Amino acid sequence: MTNSDKHMLLGLASFASASAQATAWKHPASKMGRFPDVEGLQQSAQLAEKGKFQFLFLGDFPGGIPRTNAEAPQNPPEPILAIAAMAQHTKNVGFAATAHTQWHEPFHVARQFKALDLLTHGRTAWNAVTGSDPQAAALFGTSMPSSEERYGHASEFVQIVQSFWDSWGEDVYAGADGKETFADYSKIKRHSLKGQYLEAAGALPLPPSEQGQPVMFHSGGSPNSIAFAGRFADVYVTEVFTLEEARYQREALRKAAVEAGREADDVKFIAGVMPTIAKDKRTALDRHGFFMEPKLRQQIRYLSMMFGTNFGPEDLDKPIPADIIERATYAGARDPRQGTAIAVAQEGWTLRDVINHSVVDYHPAVQGTATDVADHMQKWFEEGGADGFWIMPDLVELDLVAFVDEVVPILQQRGLFHEDHESNTLRGNLGIRDQQGVDKRILRR
Repeated sequence: MTNSDKHMLLGLASFASASAQATAWKHPASKMGRFPDVEGLQQSAQLAEKGKFQFLFLGDFPGGIPRTNAEAPQNPPEPILAIAAMAQHTKNVGFAATAHTQWHEPFHVARQFKALDLLTHGRTAWNAVTGSDPQAAALFGTSMPSSEERYGHASEFVQIVQSFWDSWGEDVYAGADGKETFADYSKIKRHSLKGQYLEAAGALPLPPSEQGQPVMFHSGGSPNSIAFAGRFADVYVTEVFTLEEARYQREALRKAAVEAGREADDVKFIAGVMPTIAKDKRTALDRHGFFMEPKLRQQIRYLSMMFGTNFGPEDLDKPIPADIIERATYAGARDPRQGTAIAVAQEGWTLRDVINHSVVDYHPAVQGTATDVADHMQKWFEEGGADGFWIMPDLVELDLVAFVDEVVPILQQRGLFHEDHESNTLRGNLGIRDQQGVDKRILRR
């Protein structure tokens, strides 16, 4: 399915250093001078709002410590508190914060996110993920169960949270007359819920926000993750390396939604893109090389495995020989990113430049002009690879500013992106249906 008659969605990946690069603080253009950089986070949110982004996305990796002394922490100090600091400086852009189902209690998550949704006037989303890091599990005094157990537990967790969100309906305020009756609290619903993994009873005495209840996000990529997102998520944020992989995963997600009793369009598929934007590709590659330089040894090893050879530092400023490219082409994929690496090498770039194309990265990277970035996004969007994108800029001061000032207008001129926020709520700006409590369609199955 293509997206020819729709507008794409845009989100900004928000990091503690306000950049996708852990060494961004070292770049001359960077203004980051400390951690956490609260003002930097607020400025990123304001730029996202200026660019008419629908949301900012905050991941969470509890206890994560940078790998080297040259890297700034990428993890926000605490996602919900970071959103509270950013939201007060914006009016329309939404915020999705991560909270792991393995390491929290349902009522705690229900109250935090409902309160944040009220304080932001309906601009909050919960990125519900199970957690998969044994080191993070150890922080909470537990170990990692199997994927099946994690997602079984998470399914119950989400339904309990959403049931609590349904405690205080719109009709509770119906009796308020400004004299003696503020609200009819007898209408607050009390829940008694028990499953294989969890149980809870009681009510969450917080009213609906302007969007009713928080939006549901999920991030992942495994078959269990896709099935979970098809059942519960409004937005699915993922890592895909190629357009073909994106199409396949998006169709799997849409199928999972239908199998859960929902509509295929109920869940939005968001792919990542890492832009480095400059006046020309050469300039962009060289600037991106600033961040790749510390990784050169590791990147050489990756490329050696992809091409079935043994590159060394002496090969960095030479094109990859045609016979090596040909052998790798016919040897079969050693890595899902191998096809991209081969295609770049076939253009005649040096090994260093192939590395600076970020062919070995978690998301597609585009180094070039604003038009180059817009072209990439248009192709993926129109050919069914994504309903939208989460943007991970090298430098907020350069690449996010250029994306907002240059890429967004191109997308708007091409009729691919909206001209302005349609709503004051995240749910309205994402174009997703209203929901009160647990989706009744999945309960019937």
